Amino acid sequence: TMSSNRRYSTDLLSNHTSTSKENSAMKVLSTSTRLLLVLFLIYSFEAIAAETPRQASEDSAFTKADVNSDSRLGPEEVKNETLFQRMNANSNGFVSRKEAQSFIQRRRARENAGAAKETSDRPVFPASTEDEAAKRKLLSTIADITSGDADPPNIVLLFADDLGYGDTSLYGSKKIPTPNIDALGKQGVQFLNAYVTAASCSPSRAGLMSGQYQQRFGFEFNTAGGAITNRLHRGLDPSVVTMADVLKRAGYVTGIFGKWHLGTQPQFHPQARGFDEFYGFLAGAHSFFPAKTPQPFHSTVMRDTSPLIEPEYLTDAIARETAAFIDANHKKPFFAYVPFNAVHTPIEATKKYQDRFADETNKTKRDYYAMTSALDDAVGSIVAAIDKHGLTDNTLVIFVNDNGGPIYTGVQSNGPLKLGKLFLFEGGIRVPMIIKLPGTFEPNSVYDQPASTLDLFPTICGTAGIKIPPKINLDGVDLTPFMKGKVSGVPHDTLFWRNGPNIAVRHGDWKLVKSYDNTWLFNLASDIGESNNLAKSEPEIVEQLETLYREWRSQMSEPAWPSKPNRRKVEVDGLVYEMNI
Repeated sequence: TMSSNRRYSTDLLSNHTSTSKENSAMKVLSTSTRLLLVLFLIYSFEAIAAETPRQASEDSAFTKADVNSDSRLGPEEVKNETLFQRMNANSNGFVSRKEAQSFIQRRRARENAGAAKETSDRPVFPASTEDEAAKRKLLSTIADITSGDADPPNIVLLFADDLGYGDTSLYGSKKIPTPNIDALGKQGVQFLNAYVTAASCSPSRAGLMSGQYQQRFGFEFNTAGGAITNRLHRGLDPSVVTMADVLKRAGYVTGIFGKWHLGTQPQFHPQARGFDEFYGFLAGAHSFFPAKTPQPFHSTVMRDTSPLIEPEYLTDAIARETAAFIDANHKKPFFAYVPFNAVHTPIEATKKYQDRFADETNKTKRDYYAMTSALDDAVGSIVAAIDKHGLTDNTLVIFVNDNGGPIYTGVQSNGPLKLGKLFLFEGGIRVPMIIKLPGTFEPNSVYDQPASTLDLFPTICGTAGIKIPPKINLDGVDLTPFMKGKVSGVPHDTLFWRNGPNIAVRHGDWKLVKSYDNTWLFNLASDIGESNNLAKSEPEIVEQLETLYREWRSQMSEPAWPSKPNRRKVEVDGLVYEMNI
């Protein structure tokens, strides 16, 4: 299972960087992108009214859109035909302030009606519950491993956002040099079959932090969407033990630098979930440049719980803060979780990074390449901080991504993989992953068996010598003996995914994807691009994987909140797939 044949990795990826499968998948793009953008604009306009006092927000939204300052909005100011038609009730060619206010009020009324319907189902997590008391008792059984003569490793977990599988030179990119990420791969173990637990940001992070399938505690969809009052109660259940909880109890100083996206209320705040320090933002996306207007609390950059204005390009700032944390804590074991918001939208870059791709004439591509280059520089800065203090040989460094690159931007590449973010095909859930710890893991090696971000929690604890109480009930396994060749077999016989009506099962080389009654079956050993649907010719395999899924589903909870209302059905290989988030 372990191979140091780097040529295999390079050939596998470079030979598929531009495939007919990817091109055929892009036919989804034109329709789905337009619909997503329309819904995004509608949501954005409404959000201004929903998160500030009503009348003030309606006026603010109108004034912001009225660039001509003539107290009415034309089609060129609304910039979306569907939204303009909905607002322009009398069809006279422009939207008055009264029409805009009426539109927002109608939408709010519908949202509040939905809120009443949702309230009976939504979970409410008070600041202190019996479950949390049980969690504290459970954590109290974990020994402080830093108090004796042991020298546990420092831990740095680098978590990229929406990075395409094929967007680093280590994984086959010919357009974006990523020397610092490549160096990690050469010094550690590169994974070719690493998976996340979800094809979108928030639930993927819940699986990572908990080491459990997030469906066990109802975290199936992103925390945004629906009525504002309900969004406040969405987050990582406080009774769930996080890797930060365990590491802090074991004596580590813990810090998070970047995007949280696991809830915005006090009970979900990183410092209530095992982290000593927090620099970043709570929501799912943020501009890379300083905000020009005041931001909602959950969207602002903050240090611990205090909002601040960050003048630096955000990727650079996250690297700066992480390096400062390492500088301040280099004499004691530390855990730095670094969930970059790069390269998630908005696609923004500074001239410093843009100039590296001056020959690229497409501005969006140039900016995306520049963002990825900035991410690589940030990785290099953090590694340099580790090296500066002589901690290289005693620091576990992990680099991984939260989900596949989205196809709707038109710039990310998932290499040979099918589709991307929001889809349970390989392009949405297979990600680049590197694990490096000198003296423990063989450098410049490749691990090609299926592994999951579920495994990072137990792998980190195993490397640190922390015994995890069995009652924590992790779904992940410690990858260390597999990577070192001390254990035969594979970490997981079967991996599962669920996203509303969409499911996926990987069992050995077989991969099942279903969306309602639409079924795809692939043999990944011979079809990494999932181009040959074998569902009709292999009904027994389909039934076998469906049986495995039903057994898994019986152990999971129902979603604790619904997906966003902008679900879209798109055609994939002549069948229908519903995009949920």
